[in-house]
Amino acid sequence: MLIHKSNIDGKLKKEKGKNQEYIQEIKKKYDEWIEKINLLKNKFDDEAIKKKVEYLIEYKDFIDQPKFKKYEIDNNGWTAQSKLHSTVLEEFMYHLLNVIPSLNNGKFNLGPIKAYSNLFFAPKNLNSFIKDPGLTVNEKDQDFAISKEILFKIESEEKKINIPVISIENKTYLDKTMLDGSIATASKIKSGNPYCLFFIVCETYEVSEEIDPQYTDIDQIYSLRKSTTRGSRDTIQPDIILDLFNRVKNHLDSDWSNVAENIKSGKIIK
Repeated sequence: MLIHKSNIDGKLKKEKGKNQEYIQEIKKKYDEWIEKINLLKNKFDDEAIKKKVEYLIEYKDFIDQPKFKKYEIDNNGWTAQSKLHSTVLEEFMYHLLNVIPSLNNGKFNLGPIKAYSNLFFAPKNLNSFIKDPGLTVNEKDQDFAISKEILFKIESEEKKINIPVISIENKTYLDKTMLDGSIATASKIKSGNPYCLFFIVCETYEVSEEIDPQYTDIDQIYSLRKSTTRGSRDTIQPDIILDLFNRVKNHLDSDWSNVAENIKSGKIIK
């Protein structure tokens, strides 16, 4: 759940010299950030959400300081693969959404998962099919999900799978290649659970305007800075995150399938 904290703690153990000093600075600021977030525990009104965004902006501005950026570039410091920056949004999704009351029963997991997409049977031959049906489960890595672990058994085989009801991919920026990958992932995730909502949450949207993701299995792409420029200093917009929060909450609190009720409205598909 606290994937950014784990990233920082990992770097504290292995980094040396100036890198170690910078990570210690970031860890101190991270602790201050989480302390403020914890003051909003169990609060999910608009004002509380906007406060969380305010604290996110403050922390992001700190770790995006030129001195950290310069060190990364000049001294081959934390690369994109180190995920120092990208894990901020992934962890923020947890702090943003864990206050939704319908999640308080402890039956759901919040955080990165291998999400179930589909299963198939691939026995080696006819004889082996008698003893072993060759059950294979396909999964897709997801940056953040609200999911439930399911245990199912087929003959002698048991499998644990994670079924997401909300699936979110987090990107510092989103380009066409990333979008193409996310479109394919969304289709696979929804083949496993058609009632799952699939979102992309990025800081900047860098896909050509000629490409319209409207007719894909992606339910929404949230561009937090409302910008098409990587490294944009436009501020993360609270209204976008508030919309994301309400969309998730409404989905969790609503009926996903209620044909009998829909008939009364004369519209069977909602």
